[in-house]
Amino acid sequence: MEGSLEGIRLGGGWEEEGVRERCVELLEREGACILTEVVDRGLLEEVREAVEPSLLRIAERLEEENQELSEHVKEEFGLVRAPPVGDGKTNIHFDEYESPEHEAMEKLARDGGFEKIVSSYVGRECSLYEAGASITTGGGEGMEWHRDGIEGECTVLLSLSDVSEDQGQLGVIPGSHLDAKLDKLEDAELTYETTEEDDKKALWYAYRAGCPIVIDARTQHSVRKNVSEDTRCILWYIYN
Repeated sequence: MEGSLEGIRLGGGWEEEGVRERCVELLEREGACILTEVVDRGLLEEVREAVEPSLLRIAERLEEENQELSEHVKEEFGLVRAPPVGDGKTNIHFDEYESPEHEAMEKLARDGGFEKIVSSYVGRECSLYEAGASITTGGGEGMEWHRDGIEGECTVLLSLSDVSEDQGQLGVIPGSHLDAKLDKLEDAELTYETTEEDDKKALWYAYRAGCPIVIDARTQHSVRKNVSEDTRCILWYIYN
């Protein structure tokens, strides 16, 4: 039986009394926090209309072109990079200066208070280092357990639409950041072999639209395979 997400889920808007403190407490203890009310529903709809259609059209091109986008297609969609990161899985990087999709993604992060959230947790002013999207087409593989970075860095992940369990859940191991006081992340420390105890502790999140999960970059996390026929699109933001 899988664990409950209630231990890392937090309601309330970012400016509401006590929400900031509870979020920091969860990140300090668990290394992850799902925020269910920090993104305004109107803002979510605005960003969904600006970004999601492009991501789904890109997914169609990926399936048509054997998961490799031509330079012509990248230019068509305003992409600076689109590296494959697995079978049926591609990271999308919109042009941060000219892409309306990137502009909308930045607005969502700014108005959602992501930078404030991370800065409060880290204890110093942090800024957005990079933002992009992960596209996993139907049948696309997941990701093994891994860390994203070192102490003082966080990843924020968010879906613009609900994601079903079959499309691939995000897994996190609560507290796994506590034994990782890393100054520099080596390649050997990126991947992680879980123990039986880790597997019992792992929590699995089927993304809810507009409900970001903030993850300490040292927290072990993974993604299950997309066993559905539908594309999964996730926005990701890296702060340091």
